[in-house]
Amino acid sequence: MFVDARELPGGTALDAEICIIGGGVAGITLALEFERQGIETCVIEGGGLKFSSASQSLYQGENVGIEYDLQASRTRQLGGSSNCWGGWIRPFVDIDFEKRDWVPNSGWPFDLRVVEPYYDRASDLVQVNYHSFQPQFWHERLLNAQIGLLDLDEASLETVVSKFSPPTRFGRDYHQQLASARTAKILLNANAIEIMTNEAATTVTGVKVATATDRTFLVRAKRTILAAGGIENARLMLLSNKVHTQGLGNQHDLVGRYFMEHPRIRHGQMVPTRSADAFRFYDARYTYHNPKLAVDGTSASAHVGLSEHTQRQERLVQCRAYFRACRAGEDSELTERFHELYDAIRWRHYQDIKLRTFATVARGSPNLMTSLLYRKLKLASKSDYFQIESVVEPVPDRESRVTLSHQRDRLGLNAAALDWRVGDLEKRTHLRMLELIRDKLSTSGMGQVDLEQADAGRELPIIGCNHHMGTTRMHPDPRQGVVDKDCKVHGIHNLHIAGSSVFPTCGNDMPTLTIVALALRLADHLAAQSYMSPTVSIGAMAAKAPTSDHPTAH
Repeated sequence: MFVDARELPGGTALDAEICIIGGGVAGITLALEFERQGIETCVIEGGGLKFSSASQSLYQGENVGIEYDLQASRTRQLGGSSNCWGGWIRPFVDIDFEKRDWVPNSGWPFDLRVVEPYYDRASDLVQVNYHSFQPQFWHERLLNAQIGLLDLDEASLETVVSKFSPPTRFGRDYHQQLASARTAKILLNANAIEIMTNEAATTVTGVKVATATDRTFLVRAKRTILAAGGIENARLMLLSNKVHTQGLGNQHDLVGRYFMEHPRIRHGQMVPTRSADAFRFYDARYTYHNPKLAVDGTSASAHVGLSEHTQRQERLVQCRAYFRACRAGEDSELTERFHELYDAIRWRHYQDIKLRTFATVARGSPNLMTSLLYRKLKLASKSDYFQIESVVEPVPDRESRVTLSHQRDRLGLNAAALDWRVGDLEKRTHLRMLELIRDKLSTSGMGQVDLEQADAGRELPIIGCNHHMGTTRMHPDPRQGVVDKDCKVHGIHNLHIAGSSVFPTCGNDMPTLTIVALALRLADHLAAQSYMSPTVSIGAMAAKAPTSDHPTAH
C-alpha cells in the first residue's frame, strides 16, 4: 500500500521487518520479493507517484570532474531512473567478474555462475523474453526483416546482441501490485536524511526521514537495505556521520570512491561501400525499439564488440560500437542541442535552459525537422554515412568519486559532489577499437572509415550513459570494499546495499538486468536468514522518534 509521508504526524515511528531506502529498480524488486514471501517491508521513496520538479531539484549537485549533469542523469520519482531508462538489456559475461592483471582493482568475489541463475527471473521483471542473446538466433528469426550479420574476424571483433525492455517503468508497471500489497508499505515523498546507529556504529537503529513540510519521523527495522542509486547510496552514508565523522561504513575511506560510468564517445564516420542495408542491425537509430525486429514481443539490436582474445592479447578493456545512420548535411550538434532543450522541458528544468541552446535550435529548425523526420521513419537505407558511437568499460579508479559538497539542498543536507574521471586505458581501447573497425571494413570492401578526428593527441568528446556504479563496491576485504559478497556493509550486521553501487567492475554492458538479478539474490539471501521472526505491524505507532540535527560535512 502507498502512504504519503507528508500526512504522517511529526515524531511518528514506524516498525518493519525490513526497511528499504529507495523505490527505484532495486528497491521495487526487493519489495515485490518480500511481499511475495510475506515479509513486512517499508520502502522509503523520496519522490511521489508523478514527477515533481521540486523533488527532482534535490538531485542538484556539484560537478568537479568531467562535465556531468547530476540532476538530469536520474529521476527522483517512484520507479527511480527506470522512468528515464532507454530499455537496453544485456547480462554480464564471464570476463566481467574476472580479476584481470591489466585492469587495476578488477574482479568480483564470485563468478558469473552465482548471478546467472537469477537472470531468468530478472528478465521477467524487466519484461523481456529470455531467448538466447546469440547473434545467429536473431539472424535466423529476423530474415523476413532482411537482417544480416556483418562478416567480422572473430579473433578481433564480434557481433554482440542486446535486447530492449519496453522499457519497463517500475513505478508505473508495478503500481497495482504495490498498491494492493498486504505486507509492504511504500512511503512516498519521504526523504531519508540519516541512517542512525548504536554508539559503536555496528547496528542500524533506524532511518530518519524528513518531508517537505518540515516533519521528521523514524523507520525502525531489523534489516535496512540502502537502494537509492550509485550517487545517493554514497551520499547518505557520508551524511550519516554522527558516530564516525567520516561517514557510515567509511572507516577505510572507500565510500564514494571508484565511481564508474560508461564513457560514450561519438567519433569517426563510416561510409558504406555497398548498400547501407548491410548495417541495418547495427544501426542504433533503426533498431531502437523497432517492432519489426521483435521475437515474441522483444526487439533487439546488434553492435560490434571487441573480442575477449584481443582484450587479453592487447591488454584492453571491453568496448562496443554502434553505427548511427546520418544523412548528408545532418548537424549532430544541432540535434544534441534539441535533445537538451527537449529534456529540460520534459523534466521541467526550465532554469537549466540556456539562451544559446534555444537560439541554436531556433536557427536550425528547418534542418532539424528534416533530421528528426529522417530518424522517426528509420530511413537507414537512405543513409549517406554512419556516425560511429563507442561505449567503453570504465576502469575502477579510486580518485573517481562522490563526496559531499559544501552546497546544501533545501533540506539542509550537503549536496553530492562528483569527480568523474576517465583514464588512459579506456581512451586507448576506444582508439584501438576504431582502428580494428576501419581495417576490417576497408579490407572486406564493406565501407570506408574516416578517423581524421580520432587521433591520440586530440581530447575525446566523452559523455555518459547515466550508469552510476561502484561507489560502495563489493570486496571480501573491508580495506578494499564497502560491502561483502552478500552485499552487507562491513562492520554493520544489519545494513545491506542493493544496486549498481556495489559493482566492483561493470564490463561495458547495460547494468539494469544485473541490478535486478543481484536484488533478487539479496532478497533470497535475507529471506533465508534465521533472524526472520514472525512479522510485526508497520502501522503508525505512538512512540516518538528521537531527534537529531541534520548531518553535516566534516
